[in-house]
Amino acid sequence: MYIIIGQNAPNSEYFCLYCECNAKSRYNMDLSWSHTGNAKGNKRPPLFPVIDLFNYIPDELHILLRISDVLIMECNWNWTSLMGPDKEILLQYFPVSEFISGSRGINIENLWREFYRLYKILRKSSHTDKEILEFEKDAKNWVRTFCHPTVGQMNSAAATPELYRKDDVTPYMHVFAMHIPYFLRWLKEKGLSLRLFSTCSVEKKNHEQVKLFFGGTTMGGGKKTKPVVYDILVFENRQIFYLINDIPNEITCNNINIQDNG
Repeated sequence: MYIIIGQNAPNSEYFCLYCECNAKSRYNMDLSWSHTGNAKGNKRPPLFPVIDLFNYIPDELHILLRISDVLIMECNWNWTSLMGPDKEILLQYFPVSEFISGSRGINIENLWREFYRLYKILRKSSHTDKEILEFEKDAKNWVRTFCHPTVGQMNSAAATPELYRKDDVTPYMHVFAMHIPYFLRWLKEKGLSLRLFSTCSVEKKNHEQVKLFFGGTTMGGGKKTKPVVYDILVFENRQIFYLINDIPNEITCNNINIQDNG
């Protein structure tokens, strides 16, 4: 999306697609940023200037994936590849406090549960004005808790340790707290919701395509001159052709027993 809109990369100083927040202020939920675009982050003209900035809707799936990645990776744990539903289960049920001792483990576990609760709210098919207002307040408080500094003397028994660092607040967290409420209100006025613009189905289709294709044969050594994307599309087109024309894609072998009656 950064390329389409003509913005700098998300790791640049002026990172946001929707406002002119700078990277050093990303953690600060006491600031207010207008949803007016990012002139300071412009790198080149947008590819589609006729498309209004308001029509670039944040994807709720990637908000889940990218924020949960930070929550997990900062705990220095290694996981197998997890899909969206897997990460939802992890956020909802994983007993973090059993692996991180003390109050920090309990607080991180509560942080995971709260993010899951907020994520389920933004995925609702409809919202009231009160729900959006509460979501906005709770999302900002969630980011504040996420990067809350150590309270008390470091390494003392009475100290409340920090959970994550201010530098760990990502552009997705900024959008989650600062801009998702705006889109919830804007879409509500049009009788729409954020979940209608989710890329879940596209990502699922892509996952199934790749899994099916790379799980097939590598006859010929797997060396081909054409791009893998081309092969995947050809493979899918062949499947669609078989489906439309009711052509079996498997050959059934029957054994015929011939008895000699002579």
